[in-house]
Amino acid sequence: MSASKTPPAIERIIALTNEPMALLDKSFTIITANVPFQTKFSLPEFASSKKQNFLEILDSSFDTISLKHLFLNVLKMKETIKDYEIHSKNSHNNKTTFNIEAIDINGETFLLLAFNDYKETEQLQSFLQSVLNSTNYGIASYEAIYNNNDVINDFRITYTNPEVPRNFGLEPKDVIGKTCREVYLGIFKNGIFEKMVKCMETGRPDGYEIAVSHNDKTMWLSATIEKVGNAVAVTSKNITAEKTAALEIEAINILLSNKNKELEQQLLEEFSESFYSYDSGEAFFNSLLLEIAQKTKMDYVLLGEVQLNELGEEIIKSISVIAFGKIADNFKYQIKDGPCDEVIKGNYTCHPRDSQKLFPESKTLADLDIEGYIAYPLIGSSGKVIGLIAVLHQSEIYDIAYIESLLKIAAKRSEMEFERLQNEKLLEMKNKELERQNVELASFAYISSHDLQEPLRKIQLFASRILFREKANFSDSSLAYFQSITNAANRMQNLIESLLNYSSMDASEIYFVPTDLNAAIDDIKNNMTDILEKKNARVEVGKLPVLSVIPIQFQQLLTNLISNGIKYSKADVSPVIKINAELVSSEEFVGKKFWKLDIADNGIGFPQEYEQQIFELFKRLHGKSDYEGTGIGLAICKKIVQKHDGFIRAYGIPGVGSVFSVYFPVI
Repeated sequence: MSASKTPPAIERIIALTNEPMALLDKSFTIITANVPFQTKFSLPEFASSKKQNFLEILDSSFDTISLKHLFLNVLKMKETIKDYEIHSKNSHNNKTTFNIEAIDINGETFLLLAFNDYKETEQLQSFLQSVLNSTNYGIASYEAIYNNNDVINDFRITYTNPEVPRNFGLEPKDVIGKTCREVYLGIFKNGIFEKMVKCMETGRPDGYEIAVSHNDKTMWLSATIEKVGNAVAVTSKNITAEKTAALEIEAINILLSNKNKELEQQLLEEFSESFYSYDSGEAFFNSLLLEIAQKTKMDYVLLGEVQLNELGEEIIKSISVIAFGKIADNFKYQIKDGPCDEVIKGNYTCHPRDSQKLFPESKTLADLDIEGYIAYPLIGSSGKVIGLIAVLHQSEIYDIAYIESLLKIAAKRSEMEFERLQNEKLLEMKNKELERQNVELASFAYISSHDLQEPLRKIQLFASRILFREKANFSDSSLAYFQSITNAANRMQNLIESLLNYSSMDASEIYFVPTDLNAAIDDIKNNMTDILEKKNARVEVGKLPVLSVIPIQFQQLLTNLISNGIKYSKADVSPVIKINAELVSSEEFVGKKFWKLDIADNGIGFPQEYEQQIFELFKRLHGKSDYEGTGIGLAICKKIVQKHDGFIRAYGIPGVGSVFSVYFPVI
């Protein structure tokens, strides 16, 4: 907009104003100005000063870059700046103060500059200066200084009361007009400069509390930062005395806290050690809760487990209750409507006051007149909440941290005792079940040895009598039938005796005796002389160790394995059984030593995929007509080895032979 397009009313108002005034466009070019303005800046008549840039008519000693940023900010924000003061770079006394306002004329925005008359404000400034000089707060103004890239790189100290520089042994005259880099270089290292820049850019106030070193002493300053035009006003206070006192109090509190923690830790250790003197079961819980009551002075200490009532609802059944320092009767109470509802969800619960107000429906809290409540859940090995331990008090609870520590330790120890009691109950149930099975086994043994064998003996007896008396009258086929009956009865008797032997393994008494295995095998060979001679079999034995074994069972083990090698021999080859021993380590049991006994034969062997099946009850790889046997012998061998805390392996090659390896742990 040119000067001719400026509304005449605006021009008349500016012309008639006593204070220097001018209207600038967006490029800061003077559109119109009054005579006081021209006089103030020694301008010729206004007609010749039109189109002059206001920043160009200022003395070059003024910071026009900062003023330019201020003008741009006023145009952008459409704001008004009151009493903006700009100082000469060379002299603080050379200054200009004016108001800046953005106004809209015919859709365009202009800057209206109105300069102040110092004669009317000298008294006010004098009074203000006396107030600023006497306050304990530091008050200073810092004008932004921009580089050629319009980036703030420093601040100029345009005003300060004595309090600010006095902290650093200076006076206002020593710092006003200088830059922060010249006077307060530390702000560029401790983050204050960045806060001042951010305040200028955003317009948002900021603050800080910082320790500053000066002359080998630490000084604490607290300050707020606010934007004022193209400057920031910083109000600060030296809080060294207050901070020092606060730090001293903090140090004392830390010392007291550490002492309290040491004392608390000592009490907790004594509390933990006292567990060793407690009995078990109910006596343990009573002793535990009595000690908690003594240490905490709580009116009630309770430990209970979660149960289901007849309606299937969860309730708490107390295991131990201490009331006012004495063991009280146990009782049951509802979980819902009370703080226990939080605990059984697995949460530490603390309501040191107003418990009845928080849980007005809780009958238990009301009956006991409880004000404070603190509880820890008891977690079982399955991860499920099995109970709780709690303190209840008829007044407010104060020493919360200490009580929390005690309950936390007591909860863990109570969980262990719960688990131990449950394991005892489980063990008792298993023992009863084992006794029942032993009774059944004894009944089975009696039936096997008497009731089952009695009719079998009669079959054998009558069959032998018939053959003895009527043999001459029977045909060959009838004789064959009777022979089959006798053979079947004999197999049945062998089967019953073998099954009885297998079943009696668990019921038999166990006595381990150091045994020379070479001597034991010599006895076995003597007992098997008839079958060895009949089969033309040979048993070759290497050097064997002395082992602690159950003699009768060990004899049966080797007898079964040697008999197995003879039974499953090849028709045209004499059986050879080789027995050797060596000390080995097992891959299955790292770090454990075993004596391995190998019983090898040159018989028919077996496919290796049947290794596990041959140790099962009644499992046979061949028909009854091919090889005699009940299918129980190797199952008995496996059970005997397990009784010795060992294990057995089998290796077979069809047509070549088998090796049975028995592993006995070295004790």
